[in-house]
Amino acid sequence: MELRESYINNWATIVIAFCLLLLVIAKWIYKSEFYHLLSAAISNRYIKVSRNENPNHGLRIITVTVYTIGLALWITKLSFTEVQSLLDFKTFLLFLTGLTIFILAKRYFSMMIASLMKFDEILELIEYHRNTYRAVLGILLIIVNLLIYYTFHDSIVAVRLISIVSIFMFVIYNFIILYTYSKSLLQHSFYFILYLCALETAPYLLLYKYIMLSRAY
Repeated sequence: MELRESYINNWATIVIAFCLLLLVIAKWIYKSEFYHLLSAAISNRYIKVSRNENPNHGLRIITVTVYTIGLALWITKLSFTEVQSLLDFKTFLLFLTGLTIFILAKRYFSMMIASLMKFDEILELIEYHRNTYRAVLGILLIIVNLLIYYTFHDSIVAVRLISIVSIFMFVIYNFIILYTYSKSLLQHSFYFILYLCALETAPYLLLYKYIMLSRAY
């Protein structure tokens, strides 16, 4: 049992350390902009000021990468809290691969539909807003993972409570995004409904199905 916990801690520590290293590099390269990005957690000012910049800016790419890795690490722990024997690096890589494909596919599928329905500009703003929040949530996920892998790793109740709070924060941030751009999207009510169904609901149902299949595997 001790060897098993040591193995889990070893690979999880390496993954978390890698995420922290990416954040240190981002802070070192982008300096003040890094702190402005963090301010998006409590204020929309940074998003309003910077929304016309390149969406593929290096800082955003690094922080979204940290978010994706942190999310995969969290889902791995949450999925196999009761079955520690399946909590390994291979399972983590499986979830990370699925999440990466999911995020990229959702992004490009969204762009395709937006182009066909003529609301490209609105979608670009939504995606920029979303990626900014992902950057903030990526840092939150590092804290969450430290708690569930080290501090409360043996407590199923604690892991689930921490996860519920985290999910609640994810829902709030997504609600803020939809509320912020709802007026623009409601000008095209049919497209707005299609957007919610095709791009904001169906992909997450597919992701849930993928996670369930991964658990069975």
